[in-house]
Amino acid sequence: MILMVKLISIAVILYGCLIILRPDTLKRIFEFVKKENRVYIAGGIKAVIGIFLMLASSSCRVPWIVLFLGALSVFGGIAGFLIKKSAIIRIIEWWETRPGRDIALMGTIALLVGVLLALAA
Repeated sequence: MILMVKLISIAVILYGCLIILRPDTLKRIFEFVKKENRVYIAGGIKAVIGIFLMLASSSCRVPWIVLFLGALSVFGGIAGFLIKKSAIIRIIEWWETRPGRDIALMGTIALLVGVLLALAA
């Protein structure tokens, strides 16, 4: 279980680094998610990862951090199903218009969350 939490944290760290170093990649991810019903697939994946983190939290060094991040992920994934697809696409389009500094901040936050998850595992 801890190994899977560490693998998830490595994926989040790599995602954060990718956003910081190549912000255009985030725009390609946004374009991919906006097509058809991929918003729901992304929400489902996020919810499943969150449930796994919540289940694995009891075997981690700092369980409350892993539990908290898992709960945030579950709520975010469920919100993807509860909010209208058009509203989610408007949010994505708003993020696409943000300056590079904001995108880098988003990547930095993802990087820090990944590091925090890795240290807590």
